[in-house]
Amino acid sequence: MLGTRTILGLAVDEFGVGVAEIGVRSGRPEVRRVGQCVFEEKLGAHNGKALGQTLRQFLRANHFSLKNAAVGIPTKWVVAKEITAPPAGADAMAGLLGIEAERTFSLNAGELIFDYCGRTSTSQSSKVMLLAARRQMVDQIKDLAASAGLHVQSVTVSALAFGSVASSDAMEQRYGVYTRPTYCEFWSQVDGAPRSIKHVAMPATNGEPSDQAKRLTSAIQQLMMISAPQDQAAPYEVTVYDDSHLSDGVIDHLRTQLGPRVTVTDGNATLVAAGLLSTERDESSAAIAAAAVAMAATATEKPAVDFLNPRIGRKKTSPRKRVVTWGIIAGVILLGAVGAVIAEWQSKRADIASYNEQLELIADDVAVARDVRDRLTYAGSWTSRDPRFLECLLQLTLAFPESPRVWATSLALSETAEGSLVGRAVDEQSFYEVLNNIKGNAAFSDVMMMYLRDAGGSAQEKTFAVTFKFQGVK
Repeated sequence: MLGTRTILGLAVDEFGVGVAEIGVRSGRPEVRRVGQCVFEEKLGAHNGKALGQTLRQFLRANHFSLKNAAVGIPTKWVVAKEITAPPAGADAMAGLLGIEAERTFSLNAGELIFDYCGRTSTSQSSKVMLLAARRQMVDQIKDLAASAGLHVQSVTVSALAFGSVASSDAMEQRYGVYTRPTYCEFWSQVDGAPRSIKHVAMPATNGEPSDQAKRLTSAIQQLMMISAPQDQAAPYEVTVYDDSHLSDGVIDHLRTQLGPRVTVTDGNATLVAAGLLSTERDESSAAIAAAAVAMAATATEKPAVDFLNPRIGRKKTSPRKRVVTWGIIAGVILLGAVGAVIAEWQSKRADIASYNEQLELIADDVAVARDVRDRLTYAGSWTSRDPRFLECLLQLTLAFPESPRVWATSLALSETAEGSLVGRAVDEQSFYEVLNNIKGNAAFSDVMMMYLRDAGGSAQEKTFAVTFKFQGVK
C-alpha cells in the first residue's frame, strides 16, 4: 500500500458511497473524477452484496477504472476511548492495548476488531485513542467492495482521514467538523495526534445561515468543552468540512459566534487549494470524505486507524499455542499466588511467635491485674448507688401492715430474681393479708405459699414460707 500512487477512495455510510479517484503526480495529488452513489435502501447486515452490485454499475457508468480502494466509515460505526498507555515498544504496546481493549469494550472480543492511534513512547506514558469496530461490519464492507469488483486495502474512519491530511502548520489544539445532511462528525487533535471522535445527530433547519450556524456553534461548543484536555486552553482552530450543502455565510457566522480566540477554517476550500477537490461545489461536497480517505491511503505513513490491518491482534496464533500461552500465564499467576500465601503465612507465624513471647513476659502482671479487677468488682457491689434488688425489698416491705402482727424472719433472692420469704404471724388472717398484697402487686409473679403451720411450743404464732419471682416495676 505504501507504494500506491493512485487509488479509489470510498466514504461509506448506510445511505450511500462517496467516490474519489486520486492520483499523485510529482508529489502533488490530483482529482481525476468524483461521484456519489446513493443507495435505494439502507446498507444492512444482509444486503451488502446486492448494494455492491449497485456500486459496481455506478463505477462503470461514471468511468471509474481503478480496482484498489481505501474505505472510510462513519464515526457512529465505531466506539473509541482515550487511555494512557505505558511506555513500551510496538509489539509490547499492541499486546498491552489488546488486553485493555478486551476489558474496556463490553462485547465479546471475538466480535470486535481493535486498533489505536496516537504517538507512543518507550520511555514515558502517552495518550492514545483506543478504537473498536464490529467484525461483522468490516466483513460487510469487504463483501460490498468485492461485489463491486474492488480490492480493499484499508478500512479507516473518515473523520480521522480528514485529520491526517490537515495542514502541518495547524494550531497545537485543533478540532474538525464534517457535516452531513442528518449528522455531523466531530474530532479533536493535540499536536497532530487524534484525541477524540464523536457522532452527533443534526436535525434539519430552514436553511437560513444564522440558524445553521447557531446549531453548529452549539454542538461545537459542547463538544469542545467535553474533549478539551485540562491542560489546554484557547486559542483553538476549528476546520469545517461540508458535505451537507451549508448555506453561504455559515462559516462567517461561525467565526462571529465562536469568538476571536477560535479560528474557523473552511476545510473544503483548503482541500480544493491542495488539489484534492474540484472547484465545483456539488462535486466537492460529494467527494470530500472520499478524497480525504484516498489521500490518507497514498501518504507515506499508514492511515491513523486501519481495521483491515490493525496493529492490535495482528499476529495470529494457533489454538494449541494459545492454550499453551494461557497455561503458562495461569501457571505464573498460580505460582505468584502461592508465593504470596507462603509469604503471608511466614509473616503471621513470626507475628504469633512475637506475641507469645510478649504474653510470657507480662503473664505475672496480667495475673496481678486480674486479681485487682476481681477485688474492685466485689467491693463495688457494696458501694453501688443502684443495688440490684433494692426495688424488690421496697415492694415486699409495702406488702406488710404497720401493726406488728406479721413479720419476716428471712429473705433469699437468687441471680435470676427468684426469691423465698420466711416469716411469722400472730394469726392466719395476718399472713393471708400479706400473701394477698404480694399477689396483687404487679412487680411479682408466680407467688405461692409453701407452708403455713404452728410455730410450736407455748407460743400461738404461725410460721410461713412464700416463694415468688420479681419482675420489676413497670
